[in-house]
Amino acid sequence: MEGVGGFLVVVAVCVVLAVALLRWLLEQRRREDLAAVAARYGLEHSHLDPFGCTRVAFPLFRKGDGRLAENVVWRDRADGLPIRAFDFSYYHERRDDAGNVTRSHKHFSCVMAQVDGAWPEVSITREGILEKALDLVGLGDIELESGEFNRLFALRSPDRRFAVTLVDARMIDFLLSTHAQLAFFVKGRWVLIVSEPVSPELVPALIAVGERFVEHIPRVVYELWPSPFRDADGRPLPAGDDAYGLAMAAAEEAELDPWTVLRSSPFRALEREDGPEYDLDGNLVEPQPEDPWGRRPKPLPE
Repeated sequence: MEGVGGFLVVVAVCVVLAVALLRWLLEQRRREDLAAVAARYGLEHSHLDPFGCTRVAFPLFRKGDGRLAENVVWRDRADGLPIRAFDFSYYHERRDDAGNVTRSHKHFSCVMAQVDGAWPEVSITREGILEKALDLVGLGDIELESGEFNRLFALRSPDRRFAVTLVDARMIDFLLSTHAQLAFFVKGRWVLIVSEPVSPELVPALIAVGERFVEHIPRVVYELWPSPFRDADGRPLPAGDDAYGLAMAAAEEAELDPWTVLRSSPFRALEREDGPEYDLDGNLVEPQPEDPWGRRPKPLPE
């Protein structure tokens, strides 16, 4: 019996190793296929996330006990602002009574596009697996005049006026053309499009959907909610992630752990010095007091 038990242990270990090897091979194959697709379509590619895409606090990027963005492809749009596609996953960790840890993973394909704005949060989703994964079910919909749109999509935002201005008749037609297979989010100066995982060959098409969404944003949105992210000549400011990317590149070149480098070399998250400061989500950053910990002695009363 002891021999049988030892044999079963060996078989179990072999199965675990085989599964891990298969997963690694699939990940390598996807990375190679994405690099080939990126080259074919004139896109830049990195197996890491050189921009820190998940620093923007979309609800999806705050899910789970651990998160990962990888296999990033990108280019600048015709207006000079970036658009990026990447694989995103998060996991929930559970520990049983015996102390064994198991993880359940969720995987998505994402597109992020910078816009010339700093806007309230909006989500445009279809009830289903994706919406349940984002904990959006039952948060209250904003009804529009299009019955077909209302049947297919749930529109949510803390700012109803902004949401109904964004989703005008032209935008509704575009969203209906997607058959509610994607989820759309707006936050600050970013648009996020989320899909179930797609093959590498479909990533350029997903980027094209992101570009079309941006093209369908009504002009009046930019006029009523103007962006504070402008330079002295009125041009949109870049995303402010250059230092992050440089730190990642330096870590890769030195064959160091990039996360260690980033923790020891903080990048600038703020984006301007000639006026109010904003975080990546477009929120105003309050100036910090000179003595935030209150250690300086208070002056004696006169």
